[in-house]
Amino acid sequence: MNKSAGKILTELGENAKKAALKALSEGAEIVADEARKRCPVYEGNDPRVVKGALRDSIYVGSQRANEVQIIADAMAKDGLFYGRIVEYSPKGRPFLYPALDAKRESVKNLIVESVRRAIRK
Repeated sequence: MNKSAGKILTELGENAKKAALKALSEGAEIVADEARKRCPVYEGNDPRVVKGALRDSIYVGSQRANEVQIIADAMAKDGLFYGRIVEYSPKGRPFLYPALDAKRESVKNLIVESVRRAIRK
């Protein structure tokens, strides 16, 4: 959550802030599910890569309070984390950002409605 959103939610009250964070986590799960659907499954013959490992490695996590991340941290058998390569390489096939783009409005609506309900309480 960015600082200005956090400040606004703090001004609206603790219930609104808690509702927004919960909805953000739920929204991240929606995006992660979409990313799993869009994630390419390796079809090559490289023995270092396990088919479906990247898709199966997608999860929602957090390293700090008030933060939600969608992580794809598959590792090849030689220790190379390759999620970023697939997402950002010119020859890769992005799946995280397209998933976010596809679900942006529904996640935004989920957060807005959750905060509205919390404010009305």
